[in-house]
Amino acid sequence: MNNNTPEKATILVVDDTPANLKLLQEMLQSKGYRVLASPDGKKSLNAAAKSPPDLILLDINMPEMNGFEVCERLKANELLKDIPILFISALTETTDKVKAFSVGGVDYISKPFQFEEVNARVETHLKIRALQRQLGAQNENLERLVAERTKELAKANERLLELGKIKDDFLGMISHELRTPANGVLGIAELIIDLCPASEDRTLYSNLFRESSLRMQNLIEDATMIACIEKAPMNSSAAISFSALQDEVQASLKEIQISMVQGIAGPVFLQGDRTLLKRAMETMILLATAFSRNKHKVQMAAVAEALTIHVRLSVDNLSLSEEQAADFFEIGSSVRSSSTAETLGLAPVVAHKIISAFGGAMRLVKAKEKTGYLEATMIREQNHVQQE
Repeated sequence: MNNNTPEKATILVVDDTPANLKLLQEMLQSKGYRVLASPDGKKSLNAAAKSPPDLILLDINMPEMNGFEVCERLKANELLKDIPILFISALTETTDKVKAFSVGGVDYISKPFQFEEVNARVETHLKIRALQRQLGAQNENLERLVAERTKELAKANERLLELGKIKDDFLGMISHELRTPANGVLGIAELIIDLCPASEDRTLYSNLFRESSLRMQNLIEDATMIACIEKAPMNSSAAISFSALQDEVQASLKEIQISMVQGIAGPVFLQGDRTLLKRAMETMILLATAFSRNKHKVQMAAVAEALTIHVRLSVDNLSLSEEQAADFFEIGSSVRSSSTAETLGLAPVVAHKIISAFGGAMRLVKAKEKTGYLEATMIREQNHVQQE
């Protein structure tokens, strides 16, 4: 049936009583239905298989094969199992009605019947059947769209992975190829400055040159490290004392006072590479000072949880929006070069990659006005956690 109009519906009527069969056939045809008539169960199965109807009116008491068996066979047929079957019978026992529904019938009409009731129930079940077909078609269409979209996303993901590899290869190549010519340029520039007579201008230019050359060298080193980390993320399982790491960071940044507003009691160990994590934490401290009014003091809070350590550094001069803060560690972001952390170059990106490579996370969060915080989550060394 293509729609809900009766003239488009085909109904198979099965009854071994000729008078009942003829009466139902004539009444249904008068309502615009196409009617197939069958006088017994076996013939009805052949008729249904040859031309599947939209609905079946099925008698129960028939010779050779009763209505219950006909229904069971129809429901066992993959092509016919969804056709609604309305039993129409003189049997009035509750057990008969229960069995009719248990074998797959959708309704039960008692004889003698009133055609108005038969027609009403037929219309209802045809409408239900039409809605089921529409729903099935919509589900199939949805599944098709989902499958197509999944293929598109898979292709897009493959393309992103390909572009990511190209970016990493290019970044590694450029950082490597820049090193030799950069050293040559910087060496010649330093020689030229040394040949200049002593003066205030020479001192000014010399300081500017040394600062710029250091930033260039750091930029090349950072670009090289980013490429290496992205190509082969570190999975070291070495145990690193968090307190010892803090001491090392403080020793390397003597000009900055790291104040612990919340510390961790007892020995706690991190999972990762000591040198890389030390570099990441140093960058976090420098980044916090870049976004703080006091460039020589940082407040740190550290909390140990079951599997992680959360480190938070408060800042009070974060002149970035929430969107810019969220985008800060993306390598292609222009936010860093226009912020007070511009002198750090790619170091924040490197720190973010290091923390991520060892299973952790790092983010810069804008709170209100110019306040916010820098937060890193680092993974604890599992063997020491189990010992606790």
